[in-house]
Amino acid sequence: MKDAQLSSYRSCTIGFVFQHYHLLEKQSALYNLMLPALLAGDSFTKAKKKAKTLALSFNLDEQLLKKNCALLSGGEKERIAIIRAFINKPQILLADEPTGALDENNAILAMETLKMASQKSLVIVVTHNLALAYRYSDKLIHLNDGSVVKEEDIDLSKCNKRRSKNKISATCNSNWYLPLLVLNFKKRFFRNIFSILSLVIGITASMLIFGVKNGADISIKNSAEKQFNIGVLSVNKERKIVNQNSPITLVQNLRLSEAEILQLATEIDYCHFRYSYEALVNPVPSIKVNEEPIEGFSYLPIYSFEDTSINQTLLSRGKIPKFDSLNQVLINENAYKVLQNILHSEPLNSFMLIESNNAFNFYTENSSKPYITDHFVFARLVEIVGVVEEMNFLSTPKIFYSYQALDRYMSEALLPNLSSVQGEMSWKERVEIASDNEDISNFSHLVFLKNYEDVSLLRHLVSAGFNDYVFTSNGVIVEETLFSLVNAASVGMEIFLAIALIGTILIISLIAFASYSEDIKDSAILLCLGARHEEIVSLYVFENMALGLISFLLALVITLSSIRPLNTLISKTTSLVSLIDVPLSSYRGQPLLFPLLVSAVTLLVCVLTAYVPLTFAKRISLSEELKAND
Repeated sequence: MKDAQLSSYRSCTIGFVFQHYHLLEKQSALYNLMLPALLAGDSFTKAKKKAKTLALSFNLDEQLLKKNCALLSGGEKERIAIIRAFINKPQILLADEPTGALDENNAILAMETLKMASQKSLVIVVTHNLALAYRYSDKLIHLNDGSVVKEEDIDLSKCNKRRSKNKISATCNSNWYLPLLVLNFKKRFFRNIFSILSLVIGITASMLIFGVKNGADISIKNSAEKQFNIGVLSVNKERKIVNQNSPITLVQNLRLSEAEILQLATEIDYCHFRYSYEALVNPVPSIKVNEEPIEGFSYLPIYSFEDTSINQTLLSRGKIPKFDSLNQVLINENAYKVLQNILHSEPLNSFMLIESNNAFNFYTENSSKPYITDHFVFARLVEIVGVVEEMNFLSTPKIFYSYQALDRYMSEALLPNLSSVQGEMSWKERVEIASDNEDISNFSHLVFLKNYEDVSLLRHLVSAGFNDYVFTSNGVIVEETLFSLVNAASVGMEIFLAIALIGTILIISLIAFASYSEDIKDSAILLCLGARHEEIVSLYVFENMALGLISFLLALVITLSSIRPLNTLISKTTSLVSLIDVPLSSYRGQPLLFPLLVSAVTLLVCVLTAYVPLTFAKRISLSEELKAND
């Protein structure tokens, strides 16, 4: 027979009364009586009514039905075992030493119960008590070492009626699972808590890591835009010098020609293209505050304080200058904190001295003076009028000045020595006429975004370039660095999570198998009463699924409650806003898709971790399983 046929045969054709009763000790007597009926397909109500009616017909006290079988006496257990075997009205009832562990009164009571059962079923009893055998049997078969010695017919008249076969049901009622599930949860409380804890950690970590992957792009872009000079780039062209005798390729940076700049300004009309003065005014100049030198500050241009090229919402203290002047500057929060520690007072409206000195040699056509040296001296006492809040990550102390103001200054400042030879010439004019590979040209032009809201267009210029020109942006470099770091961190977290999940799956599998092994005797009893092996396995699958569902709900609550504080902590340390974005409400345009997917995967893992090891577990014989834990 196949497993389903065999379980139905046990349930409806054969009834068993075991020598050691084999009741589910931690369940009530009533549930033990109902169990075969439930396994045969009866509803819970019908099985309960049938059990009570049958117990009453065998003169069993109704109060006794409410007790757990572990609290019953041997005689009470034997009677429950007999009635249980008879509840599905089997054609054959097999009883193994039903009186072996009973005193005389209980033994008689048990035999009386079997005698009542024999009115409707063939009852076969194995016993060493010949007195009871002669008293209650219709036929005796004497065995010695497995061989029949003799047969005695006592009274066969009661056995001549032909009986109709019981209808065999192939499906059981699932109501029999619930009491066992509740019992298993109570019995394995601390083990289940450990399983739930493992799953909660794994599910929560999975959702948060997915949240990092999901929110990283938008968060990094939004955070990277919190740089006051995000709209400032430089552009140059590169000339590669290849030496065939060497694997090294040299790259020379060159400034674009006037014609090339005019073409760019026409085609990229959302940007200003201007000369770079960084060779004259050092981006890291000498700075003094109250005659005390300070280091590590950057002196960086923004196009103008007066137009839309800057994001004025970044201002956190003070004010933005109303007009472009080199006498007023803005600083970022990092610079503000450094100055606050140095001054021990409010840095706003305080002054700092910016100095930059550079010498340049110029060749002339005058034979008496073949070259002339001019010194560019830049010294400004500037007032700090405002503070801007930038992202903290990879940020350094910065001072922001107006390029427009510097450009006017350069057009007015003269080269004294060169002007005496070649006529009056400003530093701006000298930068204009410089060859593209002169130091004074800085080998590049500055590019200023006309409107800071078009910053996404700059990303395209930096990544794709334009006519083989190279665009460089410190702001975009910071953004790309952030992307790389977050992606590297995500990969590391994913690897760690994968290892943790594998460990969790193994733990859950071992716990499910340990639970099955612990209940092996109860499982054997269920098999004898008509349960199929797959149904018993499903009992532990359901238990794991319940653990998975509880774990998912707890993980969902923990994830929801931790997103905001974690994002706040990340924002304070890295300035990345809303880095963790777990799409709980909507994902890919579908409401609740993400939590539904996570719950489905969780339940699938719980099913597999229980089903696979139990299905492929080595099966031992029912007789060996019934002897377990005796």
